[in-house]
Amino acid sequence: MICWPADTGNGPAFPHLLAKPNTSIEGSASNNITSIEIPAEVDALIDNKAYYPKFRKLMREYPRELMALVELARTKAQPSRWFAVATAKKNWERTLKFLAQLFKVRELAERVAAKLKTAVTSFIYQQAWRGVNVERWADIAAEVGEHKAKYFTWLCRREGGTV
Repeated sequence: MICWPADTGNGPAFPHLLAKPNTSIEGSASNNITSIEIPAEVDALIDNKAYYPKFRKLMREYPRELMALVELARTKAQPSRWFAVATAKKNWERTLKFLAQLFKVRELAERVAAKLKTAVTSFIYQQAWRGVNVERWADIAAEVGEHKAKYFTWLCRREGGTV
């Protein structure tokens, strides 16, 4: 044990080294949720169950993105293989960029369909992915009386050069 002279009045040079660790419940509690359950949809796409910790982490950090990947994987010829490649460590940054663009396109397609007072169609998605100014054309087509969808289609194809 180290003794300091009582007459100096300076205590230990490093008091944090001698302090007792915080043993209260509040001090030891953390916000980390380690027992995340993997949804059945995701579990069905995991071929190698040794990767559960990876998918628990992805589910904890990117739940919306992971469920969007599950939805897309269902449309592929080999869903579990596509899902494995998309969630691979070396492809993850690229996958996140793709999903960000996908979410933007979906939101844009919903706004355009609302302006045209129609359902979201594959044509609207295609034009949004191609970068056609669909929101502008939807505003113009919405002012037309009877054939809004036809006019919208004509405007989009004219911009894309396919007319």
